[in-house]
Amino acid sequence: MSGEESIAERRKAAVSEAVAEIREIEAHRGVSRESLTSVKEVLLELAAKRELFPEEDFPSASGEPLLYLLSEENDHRFALYLSTGLPGRSSPPHNHTTWAVIAGIDGEEENRVYERLDDGSVPGKGQVKVREKFVVKRGTGICFMPDDIHSIHVVSDVPTRNFHMYGRSVEHLPERIKFDIDEGSYAVYPASPGIRK
Repeated sequence: MSGEESIAERRKAAVSEAVAEIREIEAHRGVSRESLTSVKEVLLELAAKRELFPEEDFPSASGEPLLYLLSEENDHRFALYLSTGLPGRSSPPHNHTTWAVIAGIDGEEENRVYERLDDGSVPGKGQVKVREKFVVKRGTGICFMPDDIHSIHVVSDVPTRNFHMYGRSVEHLPERIKFDIDEGSYAVYPASPGIRK
């Protein structure tokens, strides 16, 4: 067995073990900030095995941000991605409509968490403001409930590489929305075109 095959097999086993643990956490404890903190701890343990996720297997984004799909159930649940982003990358404020956990591997990604100011009663209108900021980097992570709103901003001078774990895959979240702060509006936020399977 070659070294490359060995890393691939070890990676597959580590990912499978982590996803199984996360599935058990949700099954027994449901979805709450407390249970998602436990999910984060599992992902941080996986992220510590950096040698299983080398740059040559998961090249950093060269244009569009990239999401490498590592695992997904047949019903599109428990989707785990390795996400990369170049310095300067950012996203608009958005929700997920499912739970999400981000764990840092390399680089620094500032997550801005928002408070929605309006009551959501007017379709297409939505006002948000920053409530807090948190930098995801090696050894740290952040959790989001389905209605939480955040944006990401690569603040390091090297690309970011993070795990993004979702209760349902981003390709199957048709009601996810993004906010335009200047316009006070929101629109459907489609999945990134840069997803690699």
